[in-house]
Amino acid sequence: MVDPSAIGRIVAALAPSPGETLLEIGPGRGALTAALLTAVPAIWAVEIDRDLAARLRALYPDDRLRLIEEDVLDVAFSRFAGGGRLVIAGNLPYNISKPVAMKLIVERRFVARAVLMFQREVAERLTAQPGTRAYGPLTVLAGRAYRIERLFDLSPGCFRPAPNVVSTVTGWTAREDGALPESLFPKLRSVLAAAFAHRRQTLQKNLRVRLEGGDAAARELLAVAGLDGAHRAEAIPPEGFVALAHGWPG
Repeated sequence: MVDPSAIGRIVAALAPSPGETLLEIGPGRGALTAALLTAVPAIWAVEIDRDLAARLRALYPDDRLRLIEEDVLDVAFSRFAGGGRLVIAGNLPYNISKPVAMKLIVERRFVARAVLMFQREVAERLTAQPGTRAYGPLTVLAGRAYRIERLFDLSPGCFRPAPNVVSTVTGWTAREDGALPESLFPKLRSVLAAAFAHRRQTLQKNLRVRLEGGDAAARELLAVAGLDGAHRAEAIPPEGFVALAHGWPG
């Protein structure tokens, strides 16, 4: 990222305070890192690229930048949280953006809020409404764990080298209303995987394949959840999948 205005908008959106524990995912050449360090005395950062990590260590030889040279997908957020919750920033590599989003969902108890940049199509998926093509399992899970909003788009000219896509900066705030309890999470993931297995098929047809009792079990589960099995999964609001998860076997 080379646009100072864009960097400033990201830091302003995150609004970190000196007492918070801040984690940057994929600092790269350190453009956002430098701006973050004007707001807080020190940050954690995870960078997998050996050359970029060496460059960052040369730029910050003191302990202001606590750099971990690993794959962020392999590093537990609890390692940084210290019993509290993290504030996270990141210009995410597009090839791991969806896995990172899922990591934030899985490890949500260690995250207070985040400002993350995605390819625009991924941001649309995260914030999609039922009935749209972008709506899917990631939408439902992310929306139960966080309140997510699209903040602003960044053109390819904000980066060097310029990508072939538009990027979108998103804001994540952890939900405190118990919308995704740990006990329900595995079943909800299973329900969503089954319901969206074949997007053009009805909910009834998709569920019967995954349930031991076939059609009869699917009809019973749908009736208890108050859902019409003739609809496709993309037409079902998040609350409908939660209702299915409560009755899901296992």
